[in-house]
Amino acid sequence: MKVLFNLASQPFENLRPYYTAAWIAAALAVILALVLVGEERQHRSETRSMTQQLTRFEKELEDLDGEQQELERWVRRPDVQEIRDHSVFLNSLILRKSLSWTRMFLDLEKILPAKAQVTAIRPHLNQSQQPELSLTVTAAEMGPLVELLKNLESSPQFGSPTVESQRFATDRAAEGHVTLELSTQYQQSLPEAPAPEPAPEGGPEKAEGLPPVADATAAQQKGVR
Repeated sequence: MKVLFNLASQPFENLRPYYTAAWIAAALAVILALVLVGEERQHRSETRSMTQQLTRFEKELEDLDGEQQELERWVRRPDVQEIRDHSVFLNSLILRKSLSWTRMFLDLEKILPAKAQVTAIRPHLNQSQQPELSLTVTAAEMGPLVELLKNLESSPQFGSPTVESQRFATDRAAEGHVTLELSTQYQQSLPEAPAPEPAPEGGPEKAEGLPPVADATAAQQKGVR
């Protein structure tokens, strides 16, 4: 039987686990520091790139503002304004010539209430170069005018109306007590195609006023004789 005696003045302690843990903690701290430094550099690079883009966008915006001001000065020139007014006048003439007033009256008749009356029609082109009608409508009360606005909104030939002004006559007994000034877009409807005429009896020969085939053959034989 062996008996172990420790005769050292200071007993031996195994510190290897503590050293290992310390080295692992130090390694983790270094790795974490490297990760943080890498992320910091990445964020700094992204911030620098965004700052450069923002500076470039501000410079482009300043250039666009300068071009816009230059174009506005050019548009305000008297000769350019004269050309614009002339082109607007020509476009209005083209619009009036291309519109069929008969077809436009028929389209208005479909949506106009019985107690409302159109007293003025002014076709023109709006800012989007789309055909538009300025209408002056009168009625004895607001009911037919409200119905007309609803009909304009639901009609495929007209757009949503814009009421520009509303006037009431001082004399309620006068005809046209309420007057509306409104504008609406207009898409002229296509004319209806005429129905095909029925073919006359007797075939195409009789329709064209020609003799039948047998009669024509007999006539040729008589001519030969």
